Amino acid sequence: MTALVAGIGYIGSKVAEDLLTAGESVIGVDNFFATDRQVIANLAAKGDFDFVEGSVTSRRTIERCLRGRRVSTIYWLAAQASAHPDAATPRYTETTNLLAPRLMLDAAREFGIRTVVLASSLRVYGPYLTGHVDESSQYGVFTDLAHLSQCYVEKLAEMYASLHRLRCLAVRLGVAYGIGPLVKRDYRFMTVPNKFCLQAARGEDLVVSATGARPIGFIHVADAAQAMLMADRCWTFDGFAALNAATEVASPLGIAAMVKAEARNAGRDVSVVATCAESAQPEEAVLSSRLDGIGFKGAHRLEPTVKEMLQYFAATEETRH
Repeated sequence: MTALVAGIGYIGSKVAEDLLTAGESVIGVDNFFATDRQVIANLAAKGDFDFVEGSVTSRRTIERCLRGRRVSTIYWLAAQASAHPDAATPRYTETTNLLAPRLMLDAAREFGIRTVVLASSLRVYGPYLTGHVDESSQYGVFTDLAHLSQCYVEKLAEMYASLHRLRCLAVRLGVAYGIGPLVKRDYRFMTVPNKFCLQAARGEDLVVSATGARPIGFIHVADAAQAMLMADRCWTFDGFAALNAATEVASPLGIAAMVKAEARNAGRDVSVVATCAESAQPEEAVLSSRLDGIGFKGAHRLEPTVKEMLQYFAATEETRH
């Protein structure tokens, strides 16, 4: 059988890599909005990887990926995920994040595909976590189209699962970090830990917003990929299921302090510029997940990964210059 990975970006490239490493056949589709052609070549060298270049907002592109192939699972990571105001136009975000998932679910019905694993986000609970959060917690307040669209996609998947007996699993990922097959350097598309590490390698200030002391869920890119794969392989989850996936709860302010300390250990002087007090006490939040019941733990943690990323970016920045 074959898996379709839609969106060969930061997390999607790692999902594809893990599937190929396990000996599975993979079809990838991407329009190169925020990815790199070299990543496609690297994946092709790892196994049975067939790539389709095109936009998932086109039904024809989706059909090219599925027609004549025995696809068992669609891993859907084809979204404009950045909240940065300059990342994309509202129209691009809406067509990619709202239209494309419906076209994909219609195609899944037509081609008899049983399972769709969707990369959702913990941001469906709002911009930060409060109190105890599990999958029954209510949707929160939104400040950008990219994360607001996740609520629509989840409810759309729930509807298709109910009406058409699809198995739709929405994995609510924490903020992903770490070095994967695709490493971005455009700040518009980088998550907080990665961006802070690159800025530290460049000798730039680490700027933390006024809400920077509030808790957010984080997950290493490799663990994010494994969460999606484990969800697919556990048939306890049938119909529609929402699944939290984060291995740590931390604040941007805490991560900035972590990066600053590691940079100092490496002989780099980095300043944290925070509109919230650096001494601010982080709010408490506890995250639980239905994935805990199938043994998902995650193999990576922030602090050692920050050191690894600082070393990586420092070395690659020197090479680039």
